[in-house]
Amino acid sequence: MVQLEIPGITDLLSLIGSHDARARRSINFTPSENVLSPLARVPFVSDIYARYFFDYFRTSFVSGLDAGRVQMEILEPVLRQMARAEYVDVRPMSGMNCATIAIASLCRSGQTMLTVPVESGGHTSTGAIADRLGVRSLPIPMRDTHFVDVDGLGRLLAAERPALVYLDQSSLLFPADPRLIRDLIDGQSPETVFYVDSSHTNGLILAGALPSPLDQGAHAFGGSTHKTLPGPHKGFLATNDLELRDRIGSIAYHFVSQHHLAAAVSLAITLIEMRDCGGKEYGARVLENAQRFARGLSDHGIPVVRTDQGFTRCHQVWVLPPPGNDAAVLSRRLYEQGLLVNLFPDLPGVNQPVFRMSMAEMTRLGGTEREVDDLVGIFAKLLSSGRGDLRAEVAVVKSRLSKPRYCYDYDQLAAVGVDSSLLSLFQRIEQNA
Repeated sequence: MVQLEIPGITDLLSLIGSHDARARRSINFTPSENVLSPLARVPFVSDIYARYFFDYFRTSFVSGLDAGRVQMEILEPVLRQMARAEYVDVRPMSGMNCATIAIASLCRSGQTMLTVPVESGGHTSTGAIADRLGVRSLPIPMRDTHFVDVDGLGRLLAAERPALVYLDQSSLLFPADPRLIRDLIDGQSPETVFYVDSSHTNGLILAGALPSPLDQGAHAFGGSTHKTLPGPHKGFLATNDLELRDRIGSIAYHFVSQHHLAAAVSLAITLIEMRDCGGKEYGARVLENAQRFARGLSDHGIPVVRTDQGFTRCHQVWVLPPPGNDAAVLSRRLYEQGLLVNLFPDLPGVNQPVFRMSMAEMTRLGGTEREVDDLVGIFAKLLSSGRGDLRAEVAVVKSRLSKPRYCYDYDQLAAVGVDSSLLSLFQRIEQNA
């Protein structure tokens, strides 16, 4: 047998150190990512991380009972309030896990589901999940790539009478209006269930910057908790319908066992901080920063994707490499300068490589008009020439975006009498956040 020299713990820790060092000097614009607050990281380094919690097996799994109370008595009530939902399920472990549970519970094998086509921003895996579950999947008709074709959808609903309309916009600039879709469903196929996968906009929804899909006619909604919502890698489902709650719960019971109790506690902290530490301002500022960033780049001659509706109505901004520039080379150049961008080979309506960028994380770190304008200038210089060393300028902006905002700090926690050992742990995390 050939003996391979496998790297050891020193190599592993070196890579962790390299990652953290780069993160400390970089600004991240990836739409699928955000940063936890120092307090929301505490559960992951506590004993909670190792424990199970099952509400229905309380006498069997007693090690997680105290932490489990956080889920039952704090997380779920706060989430219901913020989601404007009577029922929530916090067992899903990710957005993809949410999608699987939602499709399996709301559409039986052999039935038909309508979903956003990939070429219009639908998630690349939704159709594959449906196929593996034996669900027939048809594309929701779209116009001008980004918007639902209302007339076409009405005709399709009347012809197919699908069990489920699954609205999933993954690469998006303009969140669809659920009310228009619900009105069509009520008129053409009233037995159809309408679900909104709001993974990318959950932070904006729960902050109140965008309306709850339930208030706009969705029967249920949910998704991941770590994009515009700056929480842990987890997911949730929400509904006001008792029957749908039971259907979702019966599937989640079998599709999820250990649902990661530390992440549930971390999500509770994230939501309380959003409620109590300026989450409404955070959500509004994400939208303002995205608009300002897009306009600024466009004013500097950098091509930014736009429609007759404008540049964007969410956290995402799509930026094209200026003509004559290689997108992969530019992406690497930006990376070396400390600007982490999401390069896609194409996006809806764009038949060339494009940078899919988000203002959520930089806003979470305290970014305002000042930082947006500085970043516009830096990106304009680097994208227009592909040359130059602006790491010093990036470092100046990064120094003002050095830690999460819209969350509790040490002095606030000390003032309310937090246990000294927990406060000490928090302080060490805060110093390294």
